[in-house]
Amino acid sequence: MSELKIYKTIDATSENCAGPIGELAGAMNDAYVGEGVTIILGDEATRDDVLVWASRTGNEIVGNTSEGDRFTLVLRKVK
Repeated sequence: MSELKIYKTIDATSENCAGPIGELAGAMNDAYVGEGVTIILGDEATRDDVLVWASRTGNEIVGNTSEGDRFTLVLRKVK
């Protein structure tokens, strides 16, 4: 399997609610199928919202890590 090409990294550690999801949705729309987007979040609730959003939109979560109060998700555009 080849390494995932990251189209964009979004630092949304100072945002919550719909802001990070809107920014992520825009990046995923601009990315090519098979590319990834990394998003760094500052709270667990927003991370959970992104996980639900990814499931509903058919994007694949290929990375989900946390360190302290920072949560990093990597999503791969599937379609």
